Amino acid sequence: MAKDNAFFCTFDPYAPCSTCENKGKIFCKPDKNKVIVSHLLEGSFIIMALMGTGLTSILLGSLWPVLLFSIFSASFFLVIQPRITCSHCPYYAEDRMFLHCTENHFSPKIWRYHPEPISRGEKISTVIGFTFLGAYPLIVELYGVYVFWMSNPDLVSLLGVVGIFVGTMLTLALFYVVFFLFYCPHCVNFSCVFNRVPKEYVHRYLKLNPVMKKAWDQQLKNK
Repeated sequence: MAKDNAFFCTFDPYAPCSTCENKGKIFCKPDKNKVIVSHLLEGSFIIMALMGTGLTSILLGSLWPVLLFSIFSASFFLVIQPRITCSHCPYYAEDRMFLHCTENHFSPKIWRYHPEPISRGEKISTVIGFTFLGAYPLIVELYGVYVFWMSNPDLVSLLGVVGIFVGTMLTLALFYVVFFLFYCPHCVNFSCVFNRVPKEYVHRYLKLNPVMKKAWDQQLKNK
């Protein structure tokens, strides 16, 4: 990774960022404030989903609902997503043990850097992963609400269970809306299925970063 790291303006403290036409258009430099926001969004949803699936597990007398979500979410953010999505991002080329980007900070870099664009199969896997991440806890919690409603007529307790479901749904919606509307249109992982950076900014960045440009040009020739 150290070898690739030297060929990215993102990690170059002497890069002419002040005169770059992409300045303020893409997230090509780490930003602590954006990292804090992304962690608050992800963390709020995960906490609410764990509470909801955990409560459902108690109602069903089985740990599987919360265990499955816990295992999948940890695997997805720490192992699966870093390979199918993050390993293609310029930030993954940085000579660090942990990812240092705006969106998926602190994930361990256990894979090698892939400068080439994300494949179609990896894009499909990313969509499936995020869909399951959001849909699973909501479905489980909704079933928990049904079970509680059928077994306990106490309105106050029922409203509490429903409140956790609504909280999970709202934090999930906020998480996805903020990322898709405010992060994805500026993210330097240009080939991600959710990326919305205009092509003109992509071309400018590739010209400044030869390792990534060479891999993209090679894949284009192979098509």
